[in-house]
Amino acid sequence: MRVAFIVLLFTLFLQAQTLRIAAAANLSFVMQDIVKSFEQSYPDIDVQVITGSSGKLTAQIKRGAPFDIFCSADMRYPDELYKSGLTYTRPLVYAKGALVLVGKNIHTLKDLQKCQKIAIANPKTAPYGLAAKEALEHMGVYEKLKRRFIYGESIAQTTAYTIKVADCGFIAKSALQAKPLQQLHAIDIDPKLYTPIEQGIVILRNNSAARAFFAYIFSKDAAKIFQKYGYIIDD
Repeated sequence: MRVAFIVLLFTLFLQAQTLRIAAAANLSFVMQDIVKSFEQSYPDIDVQVITGSSGKLTAQIKRGAPFDIFCSADMRYPDELYKSGLTYTRPLVYAKGALVLVGKNIHTLKDLQKCQKIAIANPKTAPYGLAAKEALEHMGVYEKLKRRFIYGESIAQTTAYTIKVADCGFIAKSALQAKPLQQLHAIDIDPKLYTPIEQGIVILRNNSAARAFFAYIFSKDAAKIFQKYGYIIDD
C-alpha cells in the first residue's frame, strides 16, 4: 500500500507542469482571464506570465530566457525569432489590437492639440507606439506634437503615464479595463490610420503544456475573452 501511494505521488509530481509565458504588456489584463479559463481545463499546469514590451522580451529570449510561449504585440518579433531558429512553431496571428486616445478632456481628436503632455509607447520597441506614430503622421500632426511626447518603454508604462502625468495618451483598448482609466474619456483611433496590429504567438519550447496553451489561444472560448477586452478576432 505504501509503495502504491509513493508511486501515485511520483506520478502526480511528473504530471504537474509549469508553463512560462512571455506576454506583451498590452495583454496584462486579458491574460488574467485567459489563464484562469485555461487552468480550469488544465488544472495540472501552473501558468506563470511575465509581461513587458515585445522588443525587450525578444531580447531576453535571444539571451536564453526560459520561456515556453511568446505572445507578442506584433508579428515582427515572433518572425524574427522564427527566422533565427529560436521557435518550435512559425508565428500565427491570435488577435488584432486596437488603439485608443485617452484623456480627461478628450472628446474628439481635435482635443489632442490642447494636450501639453502626450503619453506614447516607444515606437522602436512597442508596436502600439509605432501604431500611434503612424496615426499621427497620417493626421499630419506628428512633427508638431512630438516635442510633447512622454515615452513609455511598454504600453503598460505608457498607460501609467497616461493616468498619472500626461494630459492624454495613446494606449491599447484592452487597457481600458483598468479602473483609473474608466474615469477618463476614450476615443477609438480609426484603424485605417495605422498598420493593423497583428499580434503573433510562437511556441519556444516543445512540451505538452505549451502545445495545450497554443491550441487554447485559438479556441472559441479564448476568442470571446479577447473580444471582451476590445481585441479583433478574424473569423
